[in-house]
Amino acid sequence: MSKKTPSVDLNFEIVFDKEKESGIQQIKRWIKKQRPPLNIILEYLFSYIEKWYFESKVKSTMREIDQQVKYIGDIWDKEDELNKPKAEIMEEGLFGEEGWSISISNPVVERGSKEPGTNKGTGENEKGLGDKFPDPWN
Repeated sequence: MSKKTPSVDLNFEIVFDKEKESGIQQIKRWIKKQRPPLNIILEYLFSYIEKWYFESKVKSTMREIDQQVKYIGDIWDKEDELNKPKAEIMEEGLFGEEGWSISISNPVVERGSKEPGTNKGTGENEKGLGDKFPDPWN
């Protein structure tokens, strides 16, 4: 007579935080618990549903981000309008009269470097490179 050893089937699963488990994770866990022919069919079908779900989630998130970007852009445009330097137009006299003049000053255009004027060319008192360059092959 042969002695049979009892086999212990250790099937257990650990779920760390059931409150934070998403609906998709719960459905996948339920599908794995089904009997063999049904669980394979359900896994195959659910893969399409899962793909559709994630694609729609990405599109929804991208749409929300686009709306936020447009909103922030509108705010920045309004701030730029408020902070934009205004051109000053001064008119003296009447048009067509002698001595009539108009002057327009735009702080954006007239803004230059704060440094005193520098001459980038060679002046009369600066030394140049000389008359000739030495020939390196001679």
